[in-house]
Amino acid sequence: MTAAGPLHDSLSDLADSVVPIDLYEGSLRRSRRIGRREAAVGTGAAVVALGLLGSGLWQLPQSSNDSSARGVAAAPLSPSPGAAGAPDAAAGSVPVQSREPGRATFRPHRTRPAAPPSSKPRSTSLSALPGQVFYEDAGTRGDLVRLTRAGEPETVLSAPFSTVGVSPDGTRVAYVTEGQVMVVGTGGGEPQQVYAGTASDRQAPAWSPDGDRLLIDTTDPGVLDVATGALTPLPSGLDGQHFRWSGDGTTLVYATTSCGLEVAGVNAQTGTPVPATGDTGGAAACRPVSVDTTGDLVTVRTEQAGAADTGAPADAVLDTSTGEVVDLPVPGTVIGAVFDAQGNLLVRSVQQGGARLSLFDPGFTLLLQAKEPAALKDLDLVAYTR
Repeated sequence: MTAAGPLHDSLSDLADSVVPIDLYEGSLRRSRRIGRREAAVGTGAAVVALGLLGSGLWQLPQSSNDSSARGVAAAPLSPSPGAAGAPDAAAGSVPVQSREPGRATFRPHRTRPAAPPSSKPRSTSLSALPGQVFYEDAGTRGDLVRLTRAGEPETVLSAPFSTVGVSPDGTRVAYVTEGQVMVVGTGGGEPQQVYAGTASDRQAPAWSPDGDRLLIDTTDPGVLDVATGALTPLPSGLDGQHFRWSGDGTTLVYATTSCGLEVAGVNAQTGTPVPATGDTGGAAACRPVSVDTTGDLVTVRTEQAGAADTGAPADAVLDTSTGEVVDLPVPGTVIGAVFDAQGNLLVRSVQQGGARLSLFDPGFTLLLQAKEPAALKDLDLVAYTR
């Protein structure tokens, strides 16, 4: 017999490495075949069961002692999504209590993007902040300050006001003083009165995404055309205060007198309540501050009902489909949170006496996290605009 040579040894080594892989691949193929057979059997059984139900041939005896059979017989059949008069209860919808007792309203629950595994920002420089940040002097209610790219505070309004709102593009400010709604450019100019006779303590001027209208409060909340002064009252079914627009202009989010939240389409006659949860210790949504693009998320001030300070900044983000608080991966305690019209979220947090600004895109990717200038320490975050 010829002695084994180098070729024989190489082939033996190759066989040793191939056999385990072949066995593994064979097992994997068998598992897949079994899985497909099981799926086919399950699907076939489901089809047969549905056919029997539809034809009325499956009759469960009333006297059956099979507890599982009783459970199947008692299970209600959900209406088809296209059925007339039936609410859309498709997978992912969340039933919430409506204003009418015994009736539930379904709102689609869009899955919230998970916080990124890494909290490392793309930038740590304020100069990279793409939008404009506005603060107000909470003590005097007389100064509105803009943070410049150089990190310096710049006063854009110096006049006594009770409530204030910054336009989505950051070029104009609406504020209320002595019952009058005034508008002035952030670059300077003479303030113009656009409405007289507003209840400023219940509704800060809230700009529409296009910057042409304001949500204000007169005898009842209404929409003011800034150019013409025409006021259109909101439907009486929208019974609330602190109305805010979503960034796409399709949705209103507002607070109820019982310290809850409701969501409504801009043409709706009534609102849908946001579910109450224990996330905020029962304090949840006395006052919405800003809304994301679609109305799915809202920044709120978590305060007990009847709290006097209606101008305090938001300190949490709520999911309007579930009522749950969104976890924000920022250092320290949140002392301010605002959405811009595009759904970007600016969060102000404080830790060991120092404040930071964290900017998230609509997918909750951390775009920027930078130290806030100490000169802004005693001011409140009001708005973030493009």
